[in-house]
Amino acid sequence: MPAEASFGTGILVVLVGAFANGSFGLMLKYAKSWKWEHLWLTYSVFAMLIIPWTLGFATVPELLTVLRSASTRDLSVVFVFGFGWGIGAVLYGLALKLVGMALSYSIVVGLTAAIGSLAPLVLVHPEEVFTLRGRVIISGVLMIVVGVVFCAWAGHLKEKVLASTSVGAHPSSERENFPLGLGVAVLSGILSPMLNLSFAYGTPLTRLAVGHGTDPLFAANIIWVVALLGGFLVNTGYCAYLISSRGSWALMSIERFHYLLGLIMGVLWSAGIVFYGIGASKLGDLAAVVGWPVMSSMAIMSANLWGAIAGEWADTGRKPRIVMWLSVVVLGAAMFVVGWGDRLGR
Repeated sequence: MPAEASFGTGILVVLVGAFANGSFGLMLKYAKSWKWEHLWLTYSVFAMLIIPWTLGFATVPELLTVLRSASTRDLSVVFVFGFGWGIGAVLYGLALKLVGMALSYSIVVGLTAAIGSLAPLVLVHPEEVFTLRGRVIISGVLMIVVGVVFCAWAGHLKEKVLASTSVGAHPSSERENFPLGLGVAVLSGILSPMLNLSFAYGTPLTRLAVGHGTDPLFAANIIWVVALLGGFLVNTGYCAYLISSRGSWALMSIERFHYLLGLIMGVLWSAGIVFYGIGASKLGDLAAVVGWPVMSSMAIMSANLWGAIAGEWADTGRKPRIVMWLSVVVLGAAMFVVGWGDRLGR
């Protein structure tokens, strides 16, 4: 396949995965008697343990042999970054509950896009930073930051409107939680890029997998097996702590349709990560630098779409919605700039 076609296919696959990834949080809105921690625990088991290991065994021949042959250092680096990402994922789940899907996803994924793209560029490809290619890519990432600022501004305007009206669908407790939720979302955005660092530093694992007969398109699945295990320990541990401290394990034996919600969340989120790995395999040497912000920007757009459909911006007035959709335009332009910058080096 020609390089141009391969790059275009890679970007398209990443965008499809990003749309799925931006949709998984919608299921939290359909939880009834279950609390956040019950559904998040179920989602974590599916997304971070069952699905990645199932895909790993299905796509990586001799998976356990490959893992045993990997160096302790390579496995540890990927695992530690996954553990750090897990902390960010817990905080993201809390942000969803505190400030809603559209705003929390915009802040968390926007910061994740910026940090997750620039960190591999500086740490793994420092020679590219001051080239034309590097400068254009950095400019695109900075545009993403601008888009995130517009998202935060839109959220601020939204809360001001809700605070000045008595809208039954938005209780005062939610408005009081906004500053806390904003802080949680920002902290999550700082930690969450560690998953992309797992991908960037997981190249030795993918090489081993390919050497044992793995299709290069699916080689990244060995990274997710290791990295998401770290995230699994953090997420399930925290959720189990909350459930135990509140004595609410019995809730998980009623309204079992929540397990289906957790499964759907896990499938959607996992699809995003798997498609990112497949698409990035076609993006060349700066895959972790270019693919990550493209995925993140599209995921923000997806989350905003579902947030609007779910009514998160209803009764907030015209100005907050205009600012939010302006952020979508900026993010779309940023994806174009990042992709164009990568083409300069080809």
